[in-house]
Amino acid sequence: WLAQRLSRDYGMRTRPVGFGVELDRYRRLPRREPHVRRVFFYARPPTPRRAFELGLLVLHEVWRRMPQTNFVLAGWDTSNYDIPFPHLSAGTVPLNDLPDLYSQCDVALVLSLTNLSLMPLELMACGCAVVSNRGPNVEWLLNDQVAVLAETTPEALAEAICAVLADDVRRDALIRRAEAFARALTWDAVADDFVAALLAARADANEARDRCAA
Repeated sequence: WLAQRLSRDYGMRTRPVGFGVELDRYRRLPRREPHVRRVFFYARPPTPRRAFELGLLVLHEVWRRMPQTNFVLAGWDTSNYDIPFPHLSAGTVPLNDLPDLYSQCDVALVLSLTNLSLMPLELMACGCAVVSNRGPNVEWLLNDQVAVLAETTPEALAEAICAVLADDVRRDALIRRAEAFARALTWDAVADDFVAALLAARADANEARDRCAA
């Protein structure tokens, strides 16, 4: 998405490089309360592209429909915010604690109004189903086989979360596909693509220089 935007809007020559997963860190850990339905939300109020206010509207509707659901907010200290449903405000979580947190959740809501974050892949690698908004900024990586994508409205996103929570068979199948997808995306492969892009750029520069010299 970024490569297309830079090329289309600014005339830059681009080559996309994707995302990877730290597989030594992000992996599925034992679930301590499998009977508890838990939803994770990547909550960062000062980062507009993470759509904090929209996310609260979504989770409030999920809570209204499924009041036994537990909610965990992490990414920022939201303890002083007026949030109208029961939740755990985990704040900024140390990296080494994230895999366990993700592994304790059934579904994660990760919203992206510009480019996608690394978090969906990391959640998938830990066995947590991902719900996100549709759009080319998301769908360059995620698709309907490995995530639940919905229109960017409170109603559509809440419906998507509730549907995944309510269907254990569907959720388990989605988690298995997503986990395999995430674990196939390594940073070594991303590094190889990046090196290939640099070499191609150098070759193009050398070719242009030789034409000018001729």
